[in-house]
Amino acid sequence: MKQMNPVLIIALLTLVACTSVMPQPASDVVMEPLVTPSATLVPITPTATPTPARIVQVVPPVSDLVAEPVIAMPTATPSVIPTPTPRPPGTPPRVGLQIGHLRSDELPDELAHLRTSSGAYWNGITEAQVNEAIAVRVRDILVAAGVEVELLPATVPPAYDADAFVAIHADGSVEGARGWKIATPWRTSAASRALMEAVAATYGAITGLPEDRNGVTINMRGYYAFSYRRHTHAIARTTPAIIVETGFLTNAADRAVIVAQPALAARGIAEGILQYLKQRDPNNGAALLPPEWPILYTSTNVSVRAAPSETARIIVEAPADSRVFVFNRDGDWYEAMVRVGDSRYVGWIRADQTRPADTNNIPASPPTDPPAMNP
Repeated sequence: MKQMNPVLIIALLTLVACTSVMPQPASDVVMEPLVTPSATLVPITPTATPTPARIVQVVPPVSDLVAEPVIAMPTATPSVIPTPTPRPPGTPPRVGLQIGHLRSDELPDELAHLRTSSGAYWNGITEAQVNEAIAVRVRDILVAAGVEVELLPATVPPAYDADAFVAIHADGSVEGARGWKIATPWRTSAASRALMEAVAATYGAITGLPEDRNGVTINMRGYYAFSYRRHTHAIARTTPAIIVETGFLTNAADRAVIVAQPALAARGIAEGILQYLKQRDPNNGAALLPPEWPILYTSTNVSVRAAPSETARIIVEAPADSRVFVFNRDGDWYEAMVRVGDSRYVGWIRADQTRPADTNNIPASPPTDPPAMNP
């Protein structure tokens, strides 16, 4: 083999060593004070914090341009996601309470399109004020029970890790709607479902407010703080999370609780969180992992239904070969986003009416999660 000139070798080594990679007014109810002076918020810095041991995967953010879920493309050797490591024995549970819309104008550049999202409004009262009044009271109940609590504004710390994350919001409507509702992220871990069920069991019972059963929206499931695949400032993949719409600020009966009695609304949320923390197994790391579903297509004409039942209301009829993005499974049913033409519908379809994608279906590049929302 011909030897290289020593001077040339030194020059090349110097070039490699110097090269670096550039980083990419009047009220109809008597209200308790809406803002508690003792409320303190966790300061948010634009730099990422060290990743805790239980975080097993942080996916960098991608563009907001494509409005479909991220689909894992087939690989020659499927990767295995390790089960998160349990926290050390004796570690107190940690809960993050996000005050919806608080300081939205300070959201980072990746969420700049949400800076003007101020939430619901009624007669001089903002949603952020209502959310804060409830959140600080939830905090006080949890702290008294030995829980470590952080109050968070609209901006979530990068890859936020906690034993539970609860985003507190209030709704608004010009159509006289009322009631509360709770949602998990699109990809729902067993822990997130358990957290949702625990808070749902206590909130309505304690507040006496009705559940808005058909009110959960795509904006709630696609809440920006849940979008760890898309955004840096979002929960970690292994953080159980829910968003709670406590009631309608535009409805007098709902205001009688969420505005006039924030302590009652707070107790409804806090007791559910405590029940969840009591019943969970802190060593069950697998419960923290959201499922990863492959891309599917309908194998025949299918009915997309509002619930996993043949008698449930039909949302839309989807033709064969419609793309299916699965989020959850209940027995023989998939909860999914089904693409019909240029529209997308969220509902339930029978699992036996789907098929895997073939080489004719797989897109050249994987689509992304639905654009981040702020209810």
